[in-house]
Amino acid sequence: MNIFISYTLRDEIVTVDYLKSVSKIVSNYGKPFVDIIDNKAKDKQKFVIDQLDKADLVLLLSTNSVSLSKWVKVEIDRANQNNTPVISIPLNADQAMSIGYIEAQLRTEMKRIRIIRE
Repeated sequence: MNIFISYTLRDEIVTVDYLKSVSKIVSNYGKPFVDIIDNKAKDKQKFVIDQLDKADLVLLLSTNSVSLSKWVKVEIDRANQNNTPVISIPLNADQAMSIGYIEAQLRTEMKRIRIIRE
């Protein structure tokens, strides 16, 4: 399962180190894609769209500034066009609690997806 992680770095909550922690948790459920970590392409924007088109699930790390990001809007719109499920995870300054919440939400979503596919 390909899991696209959508985020903005505008808030102090989401950092590269935090995204690495999220990616590690997500890797227990599928193959994560985090643009700032995994995108080594020359045409970075095209690569992001390609990854979105391959995604089975989009994990939106929702912070106060996420609605200000043009790219997050593009990513969510593309996911909706592709009928790709989007899980929105509200984040706060307590990163440890947020990581636990992300894991719980992914577990729930994976169970739901398995039920639908069976």
